Amino acid sequence: MRLVLTEDLTQEMKLAKAIYDNDNILLNKGVKNLHQYKDRLLELGIDYLYVEDKYSADIELKPVIKEKSRRQGKKVIKKTLDKISEGLSQNDIKELKGLVDEISSQIILNDEVLLNLHSLKRTSEYTYEHSLNVGVISIAIAKILGYSRNDICKIGMGGMLHDTGKKLIPEKILKKPARLTDSEYDIMKNHPQLGFEELQKLETISPLSRTMVFSHHERWDGTGYPRGLKGEETHVFARIAAIADVFDALSSSRVYRDKMPVHKALEYIMHHTETLFDYQIVKKILPKISFYPNGSEVILSTGERGIVKAQNRGFPTRPIIRIIQSSTGKEKDAELDLLKHMNIVIEEVIA
Repeated sequence: MRLVLTEDLTQEMKLAKAIYDNDNILLNKGVKNLHQYKDRLLELGIDYLYVEDKYSADIELKPVIKEKSRRQGKKVIKKTLDKISEGLSQNDIKELKGLVDEISSQIILNDEVLLNLHSLKRTSEYTYEHSLNVGVISIAIAKILGYSRNDICKIGMGGMLHDTGKKLIPEKILKKPARLTDSEYDIMKNHPQLGFEELQKLETISPLSRTMVFSHHERWDGTGYPRGLKGEETHVFARIAAIADVFDALSSSRVYRDKMPVHKALEYIMHHTETLFDYQIVKKILPKISFYPNGSEVILSTGERGIVKAQNRGFPTRPIIRIIQSSTGKEKDAELDLLKHMNIVIEEVIA
């Protein structure tokens, strides 16, 4: 399968992954003549989708978590966060703990963990998708760093609840379709403390999970908030959440900006290690992440167009490419291993 822009759908493509609206299937896997649905999909905010065609039938994209768990996860997080204004109870957290445990199990057993992060992306219901993604990415990072299952679950819980306090911020600020003013931003910066105070009422949530909620906006150089902590003054769990939070925010579409491709979001994090982020964490996770996930459509420095077919483990920027178009625009069928052709680079990611 491969990822394509909805606007680039053609007659010969069929849907490789079902498209859902919550639990309702909008289009099922295997649907043909996708180009007929192009305008409606774009109206629904579906800008990308996975297809299968003659170029991509044998390209595998293993999800970080099961699709069923992703859909269920968003529902559980929405149900939990929507109760914040009324006050959460221990029972409200029980279902979320079950979700964290299930997702942790999947990621612990998944050898492909973190390799295809863009498989998590969706364009609607950003708040709940983002909370789920930050939890999933935090769990995956914790696995790579070698934490125990118990700590992995604490980290997953903190990741999924990291933005709890945003439910206590006025909606006109939270959903403003533009950048915030300084005064609005000052109000927004209260959300870590508001979330922490809300979760302090629940003894079943680990203090370490609550620390992630309170400190996920702290930065390595002390420029973060709410306390301006530097370096190891911030707990390592919160430093994990900071990386997961920024990565997912950058690689998700927002009303005021387009999403960054995965490699650009990772380059931002790399560039800001030892200023914003913990270098030791970033150094350990980068070899495990595909900068150009399988199924991505790319343009090479040769002018050729291709699809990322497979990864070279330990060399995240040098995948194997299936060439589908020559530099002159003619159809082509060839394979190029970028690890064996170091003079060739990926210049652009189309989808």
